[in-house]
Amino acid sequence: MSQTWAQCLNTLKDTIPLAQYSVWVQPLKALEDKDILSLLAPNTQVKDYINKNLKAQIKSAVHQHNKQLKIFISVAPKVNQKLSTARQHSTPLYEDYTFDNLVLGNANQMAYGATRQIAENIKGSPYNPFIIYGGSGLGKTHLMQAAGHLAKAQNPGLKVLYVPLMDFVRNITSSLRHNTIEEIKIFYQSADLLLVDDIHLIAGKEKSQEEFFHIFNFLFNGKKQIIFTCDQPPNKIRSLEDRLKTRFSQGLNLHLTPPELEMRAAILLKKSQNEKINIGLTEDVALFIAGHITSNVRDLEGALLKLKAFVDFSKMDQSLISKEVVEAALGDLIKPQIKNIDVNDIQKEVSKHYALTISDLTSKSRKQHTVLARQMAIYICHELSSLSLNKIGKQFGNRDHSTVIHAIKKIKEKLLESADIKNDYDIIKLKLANL
Repeated sequence: MSQTWAQCLNTLKDTIPLAQYSVWVQPLKALEDKDILSLLAPNTQVKDYINKNLKAQIKSAVHQHNKQLKIFISVAPKVNQKLSTARQHSTPLYEDYTFDNLVLGNANQMAYGATRQIAENIKGSPYNPFIIYGGSGLGKTHLMQAAGHLAKAQNPGLKVLYVPLMDFVRNITSSLRHNTIEEIKIFYQSADLLLVDDIHLIAGKEKSQEEFFHIFNFLFNGKKQIIFTCDQPPNKIRSLEDRLKTRFSQGLNLHLTPPELEMRAAILLKKSQNEKINIGLTEDVALFIAGHITSNVRDLEGALLKLKAFVDFSKMDQSLISKEVVEAALGDLIKPQIKNIDVNDIQKEVSKHYALTISDLTSKSRKQHTVLARQMAIYICHELSSLSLNKIGKQFGNRDHSTVIHAIKKIKEKLLESADIKNDYDIIKLKLANL
């Protein structure tokens, strides 16, 4: 990588939103030749977005470190990749599970930092074992395998073994039947980096726990790196031997949480650029989908595939993908809006969106901006709460029944007339749906 670009990445990471950085900036490859810096985008969509939205910030960051460089942004040429003929000693790492393909956000930033540091210092990391735990579909396997890819790239002779826990159990069971247990142990003990998925599944399997204990000790004492994924903190796993709990807990255990709204939207945008999916999403549409599908990354992927199928089978122009199209394609996946939301939450979200205070909404102010926000809050209260019109009026400075009706009527009209107000309404509803 260009040394100037490496410095620029650190600058850009601090100056633009993390999700935007990981979706659009991180995939760029940099080539520096004398006074020219060529930034190669993986596809046209990334190139066009950079030129339209981020070129000025990139230029500024580059010139902070080297004012002589001229910047050119283009699409990277396709390269025919030959399949490796090297013998696979374990389940192969997934090709797409790299750090470059990872979307960063508040939910995974710390786990990303730790995993990357371990991969870059595989022979001397203090975090051993390293355990990433959390619910299904949050990206634990992606992070763990990204460490394997990076460690291997930096140390070509490194032996990386990736094994789903149930494959380990099957190997142990088979080796006991064929009296080859020592060969299996030697195989796992030969690893420089051992990656084990779903370690919690070893609970209750006494023989597998016994053999894993010996393998773990051998690798740990030999200063070989061990990384696990788990669905819960290791010390909470039932039917797990105390000696394993102790060893698992002595390293670094990090919790992966569900991605926040902006990160979910960034994940959708990133995955929409995948060659297999290749569907054009706007940021507004991605936010709309992300606002309704809140559980995990796998559910987001499923929604994206369903949307692609809908668009492909209806032979629709991708530029026409709108919120209405999404509703038609994902009707059974989109979570219905929650009724009976507390009025205080509505007032809080509306005031935050319009940069006002809650007291502004309940005041006598007739400023146009304040009136719009107040009417929007009243309209959403009528839509989402179970309060009568009189009770809604009382929540907004003891306004009467007719004032509430007027506010509802005005917002209904503005939603049809103004795209900006419709967008305000959609964003506030998304925030409320994710409380």
